[in-house]
Amino acid sequence: MVGERRSIRKFAHPFVLFLLTSFLLFSLTGVSPAIENEECLECHGMRDILEMSEEERLEMVIPTPGKKKVRKGKLTLFVDYERFRSSSHSELNCIDCHANISDLPHPQRMDMVDCAACHDEIMEEYKKSKHARVSKRLCYECHNPHTTISFRRLAQKERIEICLQCHKKEEGHTWLPQRELHFHYLECAVCHAPEAEKGLFFHLSTQGEEDRERVLLSYQQLKDFAGEYKGNVTKAIDPNENGLVEVQEITGFIAKLKEGGIRSPRLEEEVLVLKPYHNYTDEVEHLKDCTMCHTSGAPFYDHVMLRIPDEKGGWRTIKMDKAIMAKLPPILSKDYYFTTSHGKSGIECIDCHADLTILRDKEGSRVKKLGTPICEQCHEEIMAEYRDSLHAKVSKELCFGCHDPHSSVPFRELSVDQRKAICMKCHDPERSHDWLPQRGIHFRYLECTMCHAPQAEKGIVFFLQGVDKQGRKNRLDYREVAELLGMENPDLVSLVDSDGSGFLDDREVLSFLQLIRKKSRQTVEFGVNVLVLRSSHNYTDKGTKAKDCSLCHSSGAEFYSKVIMEIPEREGGVRTIPMDKSILVGISPIPVTSDFYLLGEGKISKRDIMELKDAIYKRLTPDFIYVVRKIGYKWLDVIGLLFIVGGLAFVGLHGLIRVLTIGMRRRRRQD
Repeated sequence: MVGERRSIRKFAHPFVLFLLTSFLLFSLTGVSPAIENEECLECHGMRDILEMSEEERLEMVIPTPGKKKVRKGKLTLFVDYERFRSSSHSELNCIDCHANISDLPHPQRMDMVDCAACHDEIMEEYKKSKHARVSKRLCYECHNPHTTISFRRLAQKERIEICLQCHKKEEGHTWLPQRELHFHYLECAVCHAPEAEKGLFFHLSTQGEEDRERVLLSYQQLKDFAGEYKGNVTKAIDPNENGLVEVQEITGFIAKLKEGGIRSPRLEEEVLVLKPYHNYTDEVEHLKDCTMCHTSGAPFYDHVMLRIPDEKGGWRTIKMDKAIMAKLPPILSKDYYFTTSHGKSGIECIDCHADLTILRDKEGSRVKKLGTPICEQCHEEIMAEYRDSLHAKVSKELCFGCHDPHSSVPFRELSVDQRKAICMKCHDPERSHDWLPQRGIHFRYLECTMCHAPQAEKGIVFFLQGVDKQGRKNRLDYREVAELLGMENPDLVSLVDSDGSGFLDDREVLSFLQLIRKKSRQTVEFGVNVLVLRSSHNYTDKGTKAKDCSLCHSSGAEFYSKVIMEIPEREGGVRTIPMDKSILVGISPIPVTSDFYLLGEGKISKRDIMELKDAIYKRLTPDFIYVVRKIGYKWLDVIGLLFIVGGLAFVGLHGLIRVLTIGMRRRRRQD
């Protein structure tokens, strides 16, 4: 160590001579050479400077006896050059901040750096904060100007660590419900800087080594899925490059991650401050008001963003379509909540969280411990069903282990995939059902409770779907159907149910489909699902219940007697109208039986015969063709009957002819 110090002293004296030479040059020419950062770092860039004694360091500067020492906080004389080069101040010269240095060596004690020279707005904010009123801390006691990086590049944890240099999160916050969840999703300034501009940020994450641990995906992990875009992860997520990540884009990319072996990929959300704001507070009226976040006026809902890691270790931020909030609602917000089942029913927060009562005591406040909401108070029948189910016997999961009460929508509005997703939170259908024939087809058309909730009311549901040139199918909403028809705000219910009976026969359905096909060049057809119409929470996996094929593949199948059609409505919902079940067995251009097998009516009915007779009598060719199609496979009965009648007629005619020709045959024999 002594040798190292001597080497520094040997270096310091020639350095001083060099500076003196430079000073003489300035005296002769009148030109002041600029002081480059490299010159400053010849001393401050050596870590050994921290090991030197005060006397040794004093040899490297100009003594300033009597000048008051300036606080330097946690700053040191050593400056890590590599970290400085990647900092926000990397483009600055040392003397841009240390402006009172004009020559080297510089004075021992210098004036305080004036951060307001560049950051005047921040300083004005800070002067109004509680920090400024109760503390004499300087800017660089929280931020190291030699290593600080762009605020937007800081991760949530790094932002929190700035505050934890002085504060401990375990101290205080005892009043806060769900404290750990708040700490996980929020940085400190979200609450403690009420006027700061905030946003909701999503990150792509994966399941860690431990089941409950989520880990953010790195740039290198995501780069592997952007090969077709030359490793550009942002373009892989936003392929149309419109600067907005749409719902189908992010869900498609997440599906690609899952197919590529990423374990349980999904979006992880955080609420972050968009830009630094230094007016901090801990006043009760600002911090302890839950509606600051849990309301339609929450400031962060104005900015929904996706943070994508970049190759430099920072983040690339891109806007997200706010529709993602309806697909993945992370935080309860009243503007979204009132579109849910509970919100539409007028259920307020305290109706379920009755024990969430904030008690204010002058300067402080406390909250009763947040208890578990009792769903049975409103859902008594469902709970009675659930108690008898296998779930209740083997699992201790509460209702909201499967259902999010803050985002639940009416059961009938859930698609097959959404219903299955509820079950697949815990169950993996691929690990079982080995006994099931045509497993892929069953999974495509059936929701789990079709088999695992025998008491549920079931039915067959038709809907309109479009088919593109690649054969991909998508369910049509009201706007899309109106465009295909070339109409503005059409009454689709009246167009389908032409006689206004509230019941659809297959002639009306076929006519409506032909109307759309006539006016549109796009291929349109009817999709079909077998669905639960009214849910039941008495689940089972008993073989006698779930593994009985005749429950579905028989003429007595429960859902066969309940056939309905869903017609999209202008407001976004659907209108259901019962249908004639003969559509399932008729020979018609409605392909509904290609992937599932149902035993329908096996015999021709009197109604069929009368309709055929009327069509023939009236000589109405279109009606005749329609009736022929409607009778469908029951024409086999007609053909069989014709064979029988023909056979009997042939035998009878043959007998009659033989009777009539008895005399003739006798005379022929006599001759």
